[in-house]
Parts: sequence; C-alpha cells; structure tokens
Amino acid sequence: MTRPLALVALLALAACQQGGVWSHMPRDDSPDGQACRREVEQDPDLRRLAASFTAGANPSQDDRVRSEMQDALPRAWRACMIRRGATPPGGVEPLRRSGW
Repeated sequence: MTRPLALVALLALAACQQGGVWSHMPRDDSPDGQACRREVEQDPDLRRLAASFTAGANPSQDDRVRSEMQDALPRAWRACMIRRGATPPGGVEPLRRSGW
C-alpha cells in the first residue's frame, strides 16, 4: 500500500515535466538525459521523500518536502549524468531557485 502512495506522491510533485519540481532540472532530451530522468523517478530515496508529502493536510510539511525535492532531484540527475559520462564532474554549484 505504501509503494503506490509513494508513486502517486512523486507524480503529484512532478505533475508535468515542465513545471513543479522538474522546472528546477535542466531540460535535456538526449538519450542520457531521458535515462537519468527515468532513473531519478525510480530512486528509492526520492520516493521515500515524496511519500512524506501530505497533499495539503500539513502545508508546512509539504513546503519542506518541496524544498528538499527541489534540491535532491537535480543533484540525483547530475550524479546519474556523471556516472553515464554525459557530463564531466566538477563545475560551479547550480543556481538555487526559490519558489515554484
């Protein structure tokens, strides 16, 4: 029962690929970029974090989860891209956007 709820929560947070938490990730339609996006969607740690989303029952908890997802998704995506050799390691820390 928890697993479907986690998936629903992740999908609710990700709503669409252009908005929500995905708006904080680089738009990359390359095969590596799409594979990493799928890998991020299946990441157990991110699913666990998304499962703590309350869908409005606790607004302060939802804000915390959104903020953590805003930081965690691009970090996980970049780590995947580095593992695949599509992005060199290192560089400048990405700009942290505020709000949705």
